[in-house]
Amino acid sequence: MSSGKPFGKGLMAYLNGDKTPHRIHRDDGYAEDASFDAYFSEYDDWPQYEKDALKEVEGAVLDVGCGAGRHALWLQQRGFRVTAVDISPEAVEVAIMRGVRDCRVMSALQLSFDAASFDTVLLLGNNFGIAGNPEATGKMLKDIRGITAQEGRIIASSRDPAVTDNPAHLRYHEYNRAIGRPIGQVTIRIEYKGEFGDWFDLLLASPSDMARISEAAGWRMERLFRENAGYAAVLSKI
Repeated sequence: MSSGKPFGKGLMAYLNGDKTPHRIHRDDGYAEDASFDAYFSEYDDWPQYEKDALKEVEGAVLDVGCGAGRHALWLQQRGFRVTAVDISPEAVEVAIMRGVRDCRVMSALQLSFDAASFDTVLLLGNNFGIAGNPEATGKMLKDIRGITAQEGRIIASSRDPAVTDNPAHLRYHEYNRAIGRPIGQVTIRIEYKGEFGDWFDLLLASPSDMARISEAAGWRMERLFRENAGYAAVLSKI
């Protein structure tokens, strides 16, 4: 997930030793501080569901919303040909500085690659919902169909929004229901050292929602790896 200049600046600062956290603001006024640690974490610190899902990677890989490049680097080290993309130029610069060999500035909503270029596409770090809503997510998944091989697969992760007892989140779910949005669609922006990024939508989908949205776009959920609210799935072409 990328969110404009404050996010990218924070990644670059972290790479250079500044561990100042960023702050995630939601449009209902809820806010929380978050470290950049996860974007630079090593394999041993990743959630088990990510480790399990990454065993399903095959062939040429596209890492969408790569951030600081942790997944791309790990796969590179294991001999995979990886192309990584992120909408943030600063994130791409960080990933290249860390050793990602093929990293490009590109939006997940405008993936400019030839047909059948990849065997596996990663949408990890909640990036299944990077398009922001079910309709846009469906379009993104259809676009990915076009740039993946006949036996292509997607490895995607999200958080089940229903797995919470936080009153602020539960109130937001009710607000979403009232305006006809999925309970896990959040409107957020990133603050870093007093600088604010633009508002954007992120879709947090339950496993059943991921399966439904994916199937409508021509993908079937083949495997699911879950750990509390977090999970990853392997999607294959129908």
